[in-house]
Amino acid sequence: MATTPAVRALIHELATPLTVLMSASDLLCHRVPDSIEEPIDRLRDISHQFGQDVVELRASLTQSIDLQSSTRAAEQIRQRATDWRQRYAAHLAPLVDQIQGAAVQLPEPLLDRLLNQSLLSGLNKLNRVLSRLEAIQPEDLETP
Repeated sequence: MATTPAVRALIHELATPLTVLMSASDLLCHRVPDSIEEPIDRLRDISHQFGQDVVELRASLTQSIDLQSSTRAAEQIRQRATDWRQRYAAHLAPLVDQIQGAAVQLPEPLLDRLLNQSLLSGLNKLNRVLSRLEAIQPEDLETP
């Protein structure tokens, strides 16, 4: 199970930007103008679904990823990352674009930062992690 620590670290790395998206959208829900309420709600729903997938993977890691083989584990991770991008990330990007395009400024500084910085930052980080996972190689999972 030499690949286990690396796989767990990758899952944690993925969970971090998802937590940003989930938390920010939770806090913004019902605190934004009507013009962006729907995209915030959809972003919240999608990021929570994605987060649930990650939690389920973490809980069933040994059944979901072949931790005995770094070659097989890398293949499974690449496939899962591709699936996640198509199922979730591809839908998150247009929502964040729509929210950013509305150029809404909120009077509460924390909420304004969440809206105008954290959502975009979380999405960018999520996309970087997914790109890394989509390109993962067996040697990236092997521990010395």
